[in-house]
Amino acid sequence: MTPPDPATPGRATGAAVDLAVVGAGIVGAAIAFGALTDRPGSRILVLDRGAANTATHWSLGVLAPWAATPGQRDLLERGTARFHHPRLLALLRPHLRRVPVLVAAGAPTLERLARSTVGATMGPASPATVRAARDACGELLLRPGDGLATVHGGIAVLDTAAAAAALIDAVVDAGGHRRTGARVARIDTARPGGQRLLLSDGSTVTARRTALATGPWPGPTIGAGRRVEPSGEAPWRTKRMAALRIDRELPADAPMVCFPDDDLFLLPAPADSGGTASPGGAWVSFRSEQWDVAPDGGPDTFGPDTLDEGRRALGRRLPQLVAAARAGRAGVDGYPPDRTPLTDRPAPGVARASAASGAGARLCWGMADRVLELLAP
Repeated sequence: MTPPDPATPGRATGAAVDLAVVGAGIVGAAIAFGALTDRPGSRILVLDRGAANTATHWSLGVLAPWAATPGQRDLLERGTARFHHPRLLALLRPHLRRVPVLVAAGAPTLERLARSTVGATMGPASPATVRAARDACGELLLRPGDGLATVHGGIAVLDTAAAAAALIDAVVDAGGHRRTGARVARIDTARPGGQRLLLSDGSTVTARRTALATGPWPGPTIGAGRRVEPSGEAPWRTKRMAALRIDRELPADAPMVCFPDDDLFLLPAPADSGGTASPGGAWVSFRSEQWDVAPDGGPDTFGPDTLDEGRRALGRRLPQLVAAARAGRAGVDGYPPDRTPLTDRPAPGVARASAASGAGARLCWGMADRVLELLAP
């Protein structure tokens, strides 16, 4: 990653940058790269507070084609053209892989998923896919009325952290800049010549427009004392996101196994996963009901309670893997009431993309499209 540039334009004096992007996760990276794609030559500055345990870094990066809400469907459809832009795909291709998938759910859920699928199709699972899932996981505990389906062509999985770094590097290579280690505390929009961003280290940045992509972290004060943050009448709450690590060798052809009625899925990890899981092992994402968690996750991010919660969820569907389940990765994200990420304009020249509900890897392209539309002249 390109180190911070001490001579970044827009610090206290000098020409204003065209766009300041606050947040260097996958959503902020998608916004910055989208702005560069839309307007080559734009002066773009990405401001990264350097927070640990971000949603981007714990994300499993499953680009499932399903929309849980009409708002999510709109974002998936919006993001399709951006995701398939040749230059973006060239950057993402080294960080993408495809996996076969087996979906086990009741008939109403399978019908809903088929209707909500964007850019893919669903159909009955083949006997070979079912057999590969059972070879990898043991017996699947199905409920009365459950059916088995697949997504034709499999599901794409993105190394989200590596992808975000690649996008920001591309912005920097094109003349943009990145600053790390300081939080944007305030944005003064009532200034001639551009907005003034005051950082926690006492420095300032001047920008013509600002995009906020701070995830579940509190946003800066804007204008006359208005603060953009998840508190009081905030439009979202924070929730724990977690995945167990499976220390057991799985066959090379093991599919991803999804139980959408449980919000549970198993994702095989490739043998060259760089130590993020045991070679041939897997991750199991599960629905945690730990709400109102501090965005930094606290000192015990994946503690015994989270491990027990995950093992119970796993035991209801894939009991033969419980003995191999270990503490894995955990993070925090913002969740609006209907699980549709928040994209709005809290002040003139300022747009926000937050509360991705654990789906930032697949919805970020649509969130970026919406933010750039809100910021268009």
